[in-house]
Amino acid sequence: MAAAWAIGAGAGLAGLAGFRAFIPLAVYMFMARMGWVWGFRADGMAFMISDAAVVILLVLVVIEITMTRVRALVSIERVLRLPLAFAAGALVMSATFAGEFPGAVHFIGIPVGVALALAGNYVQQGLVMIGDGRDPGPALDITVLFLSVLMMLLPPVGYLFVFTLIYLVFRVRRLKKMKYKGLRVLA
Repeated sequence: MAAAWAIGAGAGLAGLAGFRAFIPLAVYMFMARMGWVWGFRADGMAFMISDAAVVILLVLVVIEITMTRVRALVSIERVLRLPLAFAAGALVMSATFAGEFPGAVHFIGIPVGVALALAGNYVQQGLVMIGDGRDPGPALDITVLFLSVLMMLLPPVGYLFVFTLIYLVFRVRRLKKMKYKGLRVLA
């Protein structure tokens, strides 16, 4: 049962990493340090809850949020968003697996976390497309923070989020097809 909780929490947090890379990772690290994880162990990757990792991650969270707000840095943030989401999704998924799965089995979480972060990033690009090229800003930050805390406290919510994320991927795909349907290249 604990393995199912770990998979649910990790999958949900990895999917959220596609929206904002470091907020779900920060929530995981904070909850693991405080011992507030429910239903699974978070002690598999001890370096994740060290003081140095916390300081580095808090600096990265501030930089990420600043880059989404300052117009001069938005282009840099768009370039870095996908690689950072991949790294955060893989790290958080592998970290949740590490406490429950012995040995090197937790490395299975890396490709799964990358795939979920990619799906989250795709949906986030759909949100930007709907918003006429603007990032949703603080509303998205608060939503990601709230959902991350919820997934750590109630890990089965991660499964629900993953199913919702898959549904939204298909909705964004359909929206993009409809948007470009009438456009043809005239040569």
